[in-house]
Parts: sequence; structure tokens; C-alpha cells
Amino acid sequence: MIDCGLFQGERAAEVGNWEPFPFDPKEISVLVNTHAHIDHIGRIPKLVKEGFAGKIISTEATRALALPMLIDAMNLSTHTAEHLGKEPLYEQKDIDQAMKQWEGVSYHQTQDMGDGVSMQFLNSGHILGSAMAEFTRGDKKIVFTGDLGGGNSPLLPLAENPQGIQYLLMESVYGDRMQSDDAQSRKDQLENVIEDTIARGGTLLIPAFSTERTQDLLFDIRELMLQKRVPSVPVYLDSPLAEKITAAYLAHPQYFNEALQARVKEGEHIFAFPELHYVESAADSQKIVNAKGSKIIIAGSGMSNGGRVQAHEREVLPDTHSTLLIVGYQAAGSLGRRLAEGVKSVSIHGAPGQANTTVTVACKVEALYGYSAHMNSEQLLEFVNKINDGKEGTPEALREVFVVMGEPASSSFLAQRIRDYLGVKATTPHVGEKAQIEF
Repeated sequence: MIDCGLFQGERAAEVGNWEPFPFDPKEISVLVNTHAHIDHIGRIPKLVKEGFAGKIISTEATRALALPMLIDAMNLSTHTAEHLGKEPLYEQKDIDQAMKQWEGVSYHQTQDMGDGVSMQFLNSGHILGSAMAEFTRGDKKIVFTGDLGGGNSPLLPLAENPQGIQYLLMESVYGDRMQSDDAQSRKDQLENVIEDTIARGGTLLIPAFSTERTQDLLFDIRELMLQKRVPSVPVYLDSPLAEKITAAYLAHPQYFNEALQARVKEGEHIFAFPELHYVESAADSQKIVNAKGSKIIIAGSGMSNGGRVQAHEREVLPDTHSTLLIVGYQAAGSLGRRLAEGVKSVSIHGAPGQANTTVTVACKVEALYGYSAHMNSEQLLEFVNKINDGKEGTPEALREVFVVMGEPASSSFLAQRIRDYLGVKATTPHVGEKAQIEF
């Protein structure tokens, strides 16, 4: 089995997390995990709870990131369960058991999967420790990409290019979209947004995922402030989870790109700067509102669907002096998606026991998609092209690409481009659909 994540986005999608698995978890022998985002790991403890007793394999960094991510997901899903009138999805003991079954390995370390099949992880450049899973049997290979990074992160090396594979199952989050900002132009745009917000005397609020997005932002804001490119104002990281994830990043520097590894070896703390304040408690989070003057707040969740960011949005969204900065993909139905689309008012969840609040959107809403951790449409097409380039008609040629993990229009668009431009068979399988391959 490859990955076992939570459904995210609309409430109807989240309800699917409580549905039974369409297979018997006891029959799964090995779970291969590509990376630590919650839509790829979030139901692993549920799988264990329902009888999966096999081995879980990922990179060492993914295993380290998974523990705080799963604890946070457990707490959030418990609140959702109460709202839905359901039992908790899983408990701490299920997470503990999953970690006992979980093994961390390095990139390119061959794993014997039995029945003549071997597996190795290739770097996918998405988040720390993210990987493609390449399976080999005889002279046949199939690769499951997980999520593919577009090369914008200042922290990570570029994704590898698999070679000699016949089958590819690939993501398509941005299969029909171009997010063309490179790392430098992204930092320039961030500089402009910070300067503009401070000049207006407002707050810059950034809803950000705790893993990768937050670390990229901290790295860039640190450099902008150390280089005096933006004014010195307080920067609040209002996410205990992101603080834990940042510590896990620092504990696994071997997954950084070579230039950053060298800086860490020389003793540089790549996320530390005087203006940065970690916000531990919910009470401290509330105090940020009363902090005078301009400030930058980075808070979860990345799609504004929950977490501490919503309390800040109640204050920032109606303020004409402030800015909401969207820095990544927003799933259909999420609050972040509606804000990105320009709605003029939104309903935000109230505190426990309180009604939802309707909030007018009067602040500036900016989008900076250069922080996306996904390849864009052109990069995805070129990724497939590099795999198949010059191999047409040979045993190593791509036979079929399965395009998944994107909204339907995105997946269909990418599959059509692969067929039209590269002449490779590409399909967009539906949920529950089966495909037979020669392997």
C-alpha cells in the first residue's frame, strides 16, 4: 500500500475519513509512505487500529515529522468527531503502535519487498524527506511519485528524475496551472508585501502549513530582516506544531541541499533571528491581537479551515490596513480557497461553544504561489518527458502514466497534454478503478 492520508477540504470530504477502508487492513503486508503531509499519513493510525500489523517504511525525516503531525491530526479529528457525533478516528495508543511498526530508511537504500520485488526511495523535492517510491521486479519498474516539488524551496535539493521505468503514477495538483515564480522573485514579492503592509501600519497574516511552507517563510523572512531589506517588526510563529516540525528539520540536516548543509555545519541557525517569537499557549496567541504596531503572524492551518489562524482572521480580515497573504494550494471548499477567489465576507468558526462569526473581508488579500511545494503544469509535463526522452520504442519506454491526486479538471488536463505532446498513454483513474500492468 502507498500512503494512507486524511481527506481534507469540504466537510463532506472529511466525513469520508470515518468510512471503512475498501479492503481488509489485516491483508496489507507493507505500507510505503512518501512524505509526512497529513493527506498522505493521516489515517495510518486508523489503519493500525483496524488490524494492520505490517511494516511501515519511509525516509528517516518523514518518520520524524510524522509523529507531531499525527498527534495534531488526532486532536483536530477528535473535535470533528464530536461535531459529527462519531467516535474518535484513533487514539494516542494507535499512534504509538504505528510508530513501533515504522522504519526510517535513506534515499536509494534498497528494500526487499518479497516475491522478487525491491523498492527504493528517490528524492521528490517536495518537503523534508519526501520521496518517490520506485519498485523493481526483473526488468520492469513502476514509480509512485507522491507529491513533486517545483524547485522553489531554499532548503531542499531538486527532485530526481527516475529512469528506465515503464509505469508512472503521478500527482497533478497543479496539472492545469502555472505557478511560475522562482525562489528569488518569490522573495522579492514577499519583501514588497511586507513593506506595503508595514507602511500602512497593518498586520501581515500568513496562513501556512506547518511543514515546509512555514520553514521556507521563516528562512526568507530571516534573510530579509538580517539584510535590512524590510523593517524590523515582531514575527510571531503561532503554531506549536510548526515549532516541533522546525525542530525536526534541524535534527535532519542531511536532507537539506548541499549549500544549506554547509551553512548548518558551520554553526548557523537557519531559522533563528531576534524578531522571531514562538507562541506556545492559546492565551499567548490571544495576546498577539493586543500587541501594538505592525507585525507578521504565521499561523496554521494553511487552508484556514481550522487552527489558530481563524482567530487572527477575525481581527485581520475587516482591517483595511492589514494584509492576508495566501502562499499555497487551497482545496476546493476550503475557507482559504474562498478568500483567494475574492469573497467579500466569510463565516469563521467560533470558539468551542460559540456560534460562527460572519466577517467582512476589507483587508488586502494577496497570493504568492511561488511558495507552492508542487511542480506546475509545465514542470510536470517536463518531468514525464525526461523519463521518456529518447526511449520511445525501447523496453525502457514509458508504457502508461496514471494521473492522480489532483482536482478532476487538473488531472484530465495534464493527462491530455501527456498524450498530445509526448505520445504516451495517460489515464485518470477513478476511485475504486483497477488497472492491470505487466510487472
